[in-house]
Amino acid sequence: MALKNSENGVEISFETVEKEEDEVQMNLDHNAAPLQQLVDISDAFSSNEIFCSRDALIEWARNVGKRNGFVIVIKRSDKGDSRKARVTLACERGGTYRHAKNKSNVEDLNRKGTGMKKCDCPFKIIGVKLTSSDDWSVKVVCGFHNHRAAKQLEGHSYAGRLSDGEKTILSDMTKNLVKPRNILLSIKNHDEYNVSTMKTIYNARHKHRLLNSAGRSQMQQLMKQLNECKYVEWHRKDESNDCVRDLFWAHPTSIQLLNAFCSVLIMDCTYKTNRYRLPLLEIVGVTSTNLTFSVAFVYLEAELVDNYTWAMEKLQSLMFADRLPNVIVTDRELALMNAVRLVFPTTTNLLCRWHISKNVLGNCKKLFERKDKWEAFMSAWSVLVFSSKEDDYERNLRSLTTDYYTYPGAVKYVTESWLTPYKERFVAAWTDKVMHLGNVSTNRAESAHAKLKRHLGSSQGDLENSWNVINALIELQHTEIKASFERSISVVEHQFNNAMFKELRGMVSRASLNMILMEFKRATQVEIDKGICGCVNRTSYGLPCAHELAELIKEGRTIPLDSVHSHWRKLDTVTDNVSSELTISTEIDSILRQFAECDEAGKIALKRKLRELACPATTSMCPPLEKVKGKGRPSLKINLSTKRAPSLFEIVESAHDSTSPTTACSVKVPKEKKLKYIKCFPHQIREHIVNIVDVKADGHCGYRSIAGLLGMGEDGWGTVRHDLVRELHTFHDEYVQLYGSIDRVAELVYSLSWFDSFAPYDRWMTLPDMGHLIASRYNIVLVHLSIRQCLTYLPLRSVSPAPLHHKLIALGFVEDCHFVQVFLDSTSPIPPIACNWRNYRYQCARGWEIPYVPRIEAFRSSLGTNSNVATQETIDVDET
Repeated sequence: MALKNSENGVEISFETVEKEEDEVQMNLDHNAAPLQQLVDISDAFSSNEIFCSRDALIEWARNVGKRNGFVIVIKRSDKGDSRKARVTLACERGGTYRHAKNKSNVEDLNRKGTGMKKCDCPFKIIGVKLTSSDDWSVKVVCGFHNHRAAKQLEGHSYAGRLSDGEKTILSDMTKNLVKPRNILLSIKNHDEYNVSTMKTIYNARHKHRLLNSAGRSQMQQLMKQLNECKYVEWHRKDESNDCVRDLFWAHPTSIQLLNAFCSVLIMDCTYKTNRYRLPLLEIVGVTSTNLTFSVAFVYLEAELVDNYTWAMEKLQSLMFADRLPNVIVTDRELALMNAVRLVFPTTTNLLCRWHISKNVLGNCKKLFERKDKWEAFMSAWSVLVFSSKEDDYERNLRSLTTDYYTYPGAVKYVTESWLTPYKERFVAAWTDKVMHLGNVSTNRAESAHAKLKRHLGSSQGDLENSWNVINALIELQHTEIKASFERSISVVEHQFNNAMFKELRGMVSRASLNMILMEFKRATQVEIDKGICGCVNRTSYGLPCAHELAELIKEGRTIPLDSVHSHWRKLDTVTDNVSSELTISTEIDSILRQFAECDEAGKIALKRKLRELACPATTSMCPPLEKVKGKGRPSLKINLSTKRAPSLFEIVESAHDSTSPTTACSVKVPKEKKLKYIKCFPHQIREHIVNIVDVKADGHCGYRSIAGLLGMGEDGWGTVRHDLVRELHTFHDEYVQLYGSIDRVAELVYSLSWFDSFAPYDRWMTLPDMGHLIASRYNIVLVHLSIRQCLTYLPLRSVSPAPLHHKLIALGFVEDCHFVQVFLDSTSPIPPIACNWRNYRYQCARGWEIPYVPRIEAFRSSLGTNSNVATQETIDVDET
């Protein structure tokens, strides 16, 4: 038989095809399937098309099968040694099940979840290569299926196989830490006919890892990757079983950053990052652009002095001899502190203020029976810690011990556990004398821990998985740091166009320029008085302080570049101390002599060590032994969480929060009728008010409310008045511009300067005037609520911290004569921002507004256009 293609005029011989058609017909007769059960799709596969290759023909057949609800597979393939090349395609359900050689019947295989899909489907088509070229043609031998078409092909494993292109996508996305579900979605977006399932993705990822590891063990694969990426790696192992004890690695670019920005290092351990339960010591530094970079990662067998000392020695070996750190910040981990003292004896070891504060909370809060007393104690503790001079420290310490002599346990704890042995490591009077660049806590390391754990996803991964995640994060980190360098060089912010900054533009980081700008604005108040200046910017940051800038302004000179510390002038990772003369010829000669002098056993041992050094993938090192709890019944459920166990202060806080009116999650929202003064606020906001706390009505009620909201206790009203007077004096010129006249500023000073027990009417708090003072003095977000006027006040001069670190308080004005404390839930709408904030804020403070835009819009929407509530600075509440 000969088939002629009418379009191309090509004759194809199908002599053997007729024989196969007869065989198929005999099989159909033998099976005797009813005609209504046979599905004929011959027309779909009948084509005169000439295909340019075998693969093109197969792809066409599979796509036609998918559109009709059938899966087409290769049944037989002939390369054509003695005849024309051909390929036989059939239905995936063709043929019959064949028992395993050692199984006599199907009943032996009746295990749960096993089965078969074969039903001897007769469908068959043949593709034949043409004689004249590499083209192929197709012939339908049998177009019948003895089963129904599938309504969806997602359950058919063969149809869900990934193509070569899809495997490449999977490989790249797996390397970039994309989750399996997102990989599947991406593949389906590329191909609308793709029917792969999650199981397909998991199997393909597993196969990819097996091919990538090429039979190497976990540690061999890890060493290979570290070597390929040029990491500096050290390890210690147990010689008795070759298990790794301590493992240190550092990225080559991280080492360059370390030597470029070595002034301050921050170290902290984190846990639940690997199945071996090894603590992970993370060491981070700070760039000139105020970004955090990872220096090194160290897996430790135990948190002992020996382990930490080994890690510090390896860290020191990465640094140039003249570039050792000035400051290392840690928490009170005694073993780590001792190791730092041994290896870096000239370095100042500061302690994390945040951890100290939480330790005080965890150990002392339970000693206070009243919340206001506890908050007042913590306020006094904060004042003590931030004492700027040693004389102030001594005075504040005497005040704390005198005021809280009735709580001897709390006073004893803070003095004996922290102040006496460690005050030089965390109290501002001493820490401000060293250049810590603003790093007095381990928050940068804690933030790095959190980011790492988010990407790890599980606490049961091995060391290789951990490295894959860490390496990806470091690469992204370095990209962002390099971009920040270029922005500092090429982008000049308009606020730095002042002639004073001429020598600094493009030569120092924008982070340092912002800090200099803050001091520049202070210079007009400070002038050349060092006592008022404090010189913290010079001693702690290495930048010109206010009195230095005042002198430059007076002399009409620009800020000289050499007045800025070299840390802020470094805008690249290039190091100057790299020697091009480093060689290992002496060491190689020594090894050769040693090898020649060894006996056969010694030569074998030395050769093995050299092989591991030259080819790390051949290491015999084993992963650590998994630590198993020796007591109790083993749990059948594996804990995959990377979340750490709660700290003592968190346990204490959760136990006491039920009595705290400031904690929305722990306070039951009372019904509206049970809250006093609730009807004194717009009805749209009432459902978001968690609690209202009244204060004594003695003319100081506004200041009492602010003191209570700030944690000073209601009796701290005098401190608030004093602080606001100081705020007006310090930034007198700015407030003259904001309020419009010197007279109005003088009136506010007069109103604030009253410290007797009862305040007359003209000494009461007035809003909106004092809203700006309160927000700027205490660096908080102040929400003012009343039935007549609602406004939000933001700090005028400070840079906004992360939104999580914002402190928002709400002050209520009720019955046209009284202030109260108001507590809002975390989703509450808040009123618009006072207009004068936008008109008179510093440029660096613009970020305060961003997190509150949605909540402000929600307030406007709920209030509507017909409301009588003012949301602009149109009235003073004392005039209503």
